[in-house]
Amino acid sequence: MPDAEELAKTPLGLTLLAELAGLDRWDFLEQAGESAPPRQAADVVADQVAAIAARLGLLANCRDRLVLLSAFAAAMSPSAADAAATPRLAAAAASLLPVARALAAAPAAQWWWEPPDRSHQRWVGSAGGQGPRATALAEALRAQASADDEEEKRTARELPWPPEGGRLYSGAWWSPPLENGVFTTTGPVGALPAVELGCAADSAGEDRFEVWDVEISGQARVWNITSPDEWGQLTARYPRDVTASRRHDWHQLTGRKGPWVLPDWLQAARDWDGIHLSIAGYITATGFAIPAAGAATVLAGWGPDQTLWLNDVLVRTDRVGAWTGEPGPEAFPGVTSPWLALQSRVGRAG
Repeated sequence: MPDAEELAKTPLGLTLLAELAGLDRWDFLEQAGESAPPRQAADVVADQVAAIAARLGLLANCRDRLVLLSAFAAAMSPSAADAAATPRLAAAAASLLPVARALAAAPAAQWWWEPPDRSHQRWVGSAGGQGPRATALAEALRAQASADDEEEKRTARELPWPPEGGRLYSGAWWSPPLENGVFTTTGPVGALPAVELGCAADSAGEDRFEVWDVEISGQARVWNITSPDEWGQLTARYPRDVTASRRHDWHQLTGRKGPWVLPDWLQAARDWDGIHLSIAGYITATGFAIPAAGAATVLAGWGPDQTLWLNDVLVRTDRVGAWTGEPGPEAFPGVTSPWLALQSRVGRAG
């Protein structure tokens, strides 16, 4: 069952709830004031939530997946105002709980906690490239494991710990294997061909992509991550020490010192065919130190609704076609949030 309160415990979750509440972050900062106590910030948020309270039922009953996903995509690309507002939103988290509860109840958001739809996944590749291949996954994972081992040895030699003279070093910071032919997919949502085209943390600008529809075996074993605990449990079950390669970046990110671990993907592949990071998991678990196997782990560099496939469980692939555009919020067709539509009209009339 979706846990609404977990959505209000992370900066991304708070930004999403503020987006759904129609809270203008610049106006929020101006009203709260730089020297305002936390309670004043909470009052500003509470006033905004109260203004839409009578219409939160429209959010709780929303069945349009694109509407909610576009709000999530906007929260994934935070503005300067979002960054500045985050500490004050944290102080006002309790005021945003009615919005969190409405979101968690919405039929259009239930898939945010669910495993991937095996019958319809989408693989996105570069224009003119080869279509999806998963037949060499075992080889790709072995190659990635070998590269990871070399990276661990190299960074242990070259990046001193603790850093000398206050210098900052950077090694590998991401959690999933991203190279050597490893295979990932996301699902389609309405007119959006693949979630990864609309929910991109970083974009290099407009480009052209090839999109393929992929059917996964109904018997595929998928570990579904919906919370920090589920990522920590996966890592603890198949721990691999990555302290040398991750300690610099993850210390800067979390402030934690100590050993770090990630899943051993070759070991995990014996029991699981895919690892899926749900949207709820992305909101609640990304970017934090999470206890695992007497150490800690971080979930980073993994996209929302993205499944990392560890074994070849593909049944069918069909080319959908080319897609041209800039991945991110601009990829969405025009959508309107019914619970905010009246407020928008009033604002324009005033």
